[in-house]
Amino acid sequence: MDLRQLQYFLATVENRSFGRAAEVLHVSQPALSKAVKRLELSLGVKLLDRLPRGVSPTLYGESLAAHANLIQGELGRAEEAILALKDGNSGRVVVGAGSSMRIELLPDAVVRLHARHPNVRIKMIGELYDDLLPDLHRGELDLAISMIPDTQTDPDIKHTALYVDKTHPTVRVGHPLSKKRKVEIKHCLDYDWLLPGSDNLGRRHLDAYFLAHNLPIPEPIIESNSTIFAINTIRKSDLIGWHPTRVIGNSNETGLVALPIDEITLTRTVGISTRRASVLSPAAFMLIEELKTVSAKMIESGIVMPLSVS
Repeated sequence: MDLRQLQYFLATVENRSFGRAAEVLHVSQPALSKAVKRLELSLGVKLLDRLPRGVSPTLYGESLAAHANLIQGELGRAEEAILALKDGNSGRVVVGAGSSMRIELLPDAVVRLHARHPNVRIKMIGELYDDLLPDLHRGELDLAISMIPDTQTDPDIKHTALYVDKTHPTVRVGHPLSKKRKVEIKHCLDYDWLLPGSDNLGRRHLDAYFLAHNLPIPEPIIESNSTIFAINTIRKSDLIGWHPTRVIGNSNETGLVALPIDEITLTRTVGISTRRASVLSPAAFMLIEELKTVSAKMIESGIVMPLSVS
């Protein structure tokens, strides 16, 4: 197996045709077909089903295509890293970030990085952890900044913890529950909820808290992973949400308040996730160092809690 064979095979899978793949790669169709056939012979499996109109990957072909895409992505990163060193600039980094990390942590780190290395190019993708993880696996992200699991559940992903913060049940200023002298977990079931999807890591924690108290889990009337949509909807209604302290912010500015219910307040760890098999670019390494510096300053100022807090 060589890189050219993988390139030819991947182009054939993407275009579902030897002819179209040959046109894209500017090679002859017979040469491309022979290269793919040699690849099949070297692996001892059939990678493509030849159909009357084009081709379709077999189960083996789908598996190889997934790995070939990762290899192609890593080669692209390697080229960027070499060119960055050769040209005296610092390359490019693609970073994904959760909602609260996009308020202060990542912006401050990016500003610091830009001041020191103005030629670095940064692409930011805003999603929650469960949405960022597939992108990280596919090699579409260099790193993700988000809530990280308490235990290592994915052997392909490496987590670097930064700090601890909290996620609270959230309502608008003036909500009936915010006026109660003592709010209990059961009171929250008297109101409708707006929450992320049921596959969200934080949502799974919330559901577990209610079940631990022998209470039915909240069934949201609205599901959304958009933080901006959620906070604007909550502050205009009696809906209950569930948001990190940094998202709730100053109630005078956001119109939101956290309900003081310890039983459904999550103490969570925020950190950086990377693929173990990925070789990070110089730009990614530099951004990680800035993230660590900004995290330390946030802890020092009392905005978030140190990792020793549990």
